[in-house]
Amino acid sequence: MHIDNLPIGWMSVAVFGLVYLATAIIFAAAFRLAGGKRTPMFKGVSPGMLPPVGIIFGLFVAFVASQVWSDTDRARAAVNTEANSLSTVIFLAASFPGEPELRMRELTRRHIAEVVTVEWPLMAQHDASSFMVTPAALAEELQFVLALKPQSEGQITAQRQIVAALEGAMEARRQRIAVSRSRVNWVKWTALILQAICTLIAIVIVHIDNRAAAAISLWIFATGIAVSILLVASHDRPFSGQLSVKPDLLKQVLPEEAVTQGAINHTILVHLTSLLRAARQVISDDEDAMAAGKFLSGKELVERAKAKYAEQTGRALPNLDPASPEGRMLQAEMEAIQEVMDESQFSGLRSHGNFKGVIPAVFTYQVAQRFTGKVGEFAYVKLTAPPELIRHQPNTPDAWEKNVIQDKFQSPGWNKGEFVEEVAELNGKKAYRVIIPEYYEPSCLACHGEPKGSVDITGGKKEGGKLGDLGGAISAAIYLK
Repeated sequence: MHIDNLPIGWMSVAVFGLVYLATAIIFAAAFRLAGGKRTPMFKGVSPGMLPPVGIIFGLFVAFVASQVWSDTDRARAAVNTEANSLSTVIFLAASFPGEPELRMRELTRRHIAEVVTVEWPLMAQHDASSFMVTPAALAEELQFVLALKPQSEGQITAQRQIVAALEGAMEARRQRIAVSRSRVNWVKWTALILQAICTLIAIVIVHIDNRAAAAISLWIFATGIAVSILLVASHDRPFSGQLSVKPDLLKQVLPEEAVTQGAINHTILVHLTSLLRAARQVISDDEDAMAAGKFLSGKELVERAKAKYAEQTGRALPNLDPASPEGRMLQAEMEAIQEVMDESQFSGLRSHGNFKGVIPAVFTYQVAQRFTGKVGEFAYVKLTAPPELIRHQPNTPDAWEKNVIQDKFQSPGWNKGEFVEEVAELNGKKAYRVIIPEYYEPSCLACHGEPKGSVDITGGKKEGGKLGDLGGAISAAIYLK
């Protein structure tokens, strides 16, 4: 272990011990050599040489210490600048609510985690060769921000300032890494130690005729040498040792519970399920018009579903980067909605028994199946229900869905509207899963109401459901890496 990595207590013991040992050796050697014919030669050394020798040693200490203090100040300034820049990013990220904000927060958190867990130990070890020129998380975040499409003057300004803040954070990181390479080199240490030895030798020679005075003088000056070396050594490397610069300011950028990929997964699943329910609601609202032959095109349905989404959630559907996994999922669902609606005119989706139109439930599960077919490597959406209510066998709940439905949604004390989310297995892989209960509304009872067993307008048998009863659930998931 390098001495500057020692705790201050042990570093003090090591430095003072070595200095006192060297001083004792010089003292013993001087008095041993000063005996006999050499005594007059030693006594001939003028005491006037002590001040200039001591001053030169003091100048050497000041010269070395100035570099150490400067490096420490530069290190603190770099960390402060980096933390301030990242704080600005987090603050301005709120200008892009929803998925973009979560994405920026997650990438910032990833960068900070990388700095604390990987870069800081490497800086402490003086291993600058292991660093990437550009941090991956900040580079990805910068590309993400540049790809955003601002919708207002405020967002344009925020985007510009976020880009500047990210560039500032990268520059501060470069400064931090550069400072971490700085240290007092061997030439400076050698010159300082040799000057200290010369000063100790001069002191003992000047006091060669008085052993006690020599010992006291050497002890006093040796203590000063040890203190000087301890001060320099304890601050030699700005990012190592007990008194080093710590990453506390960076940790404080996100003091609350870190935004994780789970938060992003939750948000995109909310977008997916909310948009699907909005499209189904548009279908339900237009039942009479479609029964009269006035059908929507797929493109019209997507636009109206977006409007219904904004109406139901209070916010517009986010415009995500289509190249990102989240953007691909949202785009896949919009494509599935459009395709299923457009294809309905060539399929039996519009005609069920005496009913002419698009059945909301049938539309929903077909969109879910089409979506899963497009992005099944990332995500999964399914319309399901309690086993006794299943009409279409592919919608049968799996073990996890069945347990949630029976143990929670159908329990008397369950609060309607609450959904369940957890990490669970899906198709042999770990996934972040969400299941949202759905309850019979007035429009549902034409097919699923009373009397139980009677034939509904589509030719199926009614389940005997009542208004507000649990009628099904939308299950969605994103596979975890």
